Amino acid sequence: MDTGSREENASKENLELRSDSIGAELKRQRMEAVLKRSWTIVLRGMVLVLCVGGFAARSAAQSTDPHHPTVLGLGVNRADITNDVPGQYYTFMAGPGHVDVELAFKEMGLFGNPMRQHINFDFWNADGVHLSHIEVVSEGDFGRRHTDADLPTQQRINLAVTTQWGAIKVGGYYEVELKGAVEPEAPVGADVKPEQSQPLTRP
Repeated sequence: MDTGSREENASKENLELRSDSIGAELKRQRMEAVLKRSWTIVLRGMVLVLCVGGFAARSAAQSTDPHHPTVLGLGVNRADITNDVPGQYYTFMAGPGHVDVELAFKEMGLFGNPMRQHINFDFWNADGVHLSHIEVVSEGDFGRRHTDADLPTQQRINLAVTTQWGAIKVGGYYEVELKGAVEPEAPVGADVKPEQSQPLTRP
């Protein structure tokens, strides 16, 4: 083989090597692009799940829809309410037997000062019969009321919680503690704590 043939063969081999290198690089880049797209889809899905989960958790704590009330649990159920919502609605299964209900309310104050106000607790049965209306009054500290009943059979009890009317923002923190013959659901609002209005400050 003469010198010209050897040089031609060497040139072809170099071209083939460069072609293989370019092909491998293109494959690597395509693989990286696919992996990036896959991770982007996975991360977006995780964010969506977390957002929906967080929204669902918040929604489960307090319902403002009387047709889809939140289920109260055995023990202390906690929540906040202000007069910018028409009401908050709950339900629970009780009986047969004795049921105790402890109600508590702490008003949020006005500009950091106590302001006497009340919230309403109205109990209904599944047939829409109004069982009881209880007002709990608070002025700077907790107001408390108690009610109880002896139920001959198991039945669904619905509860509506509403604030008094006000041209200014009123409301506060409340508790509904269920004891006795109540279906053992988990209490709601375990992390809810009383909040106070902020003092009025002058510039």
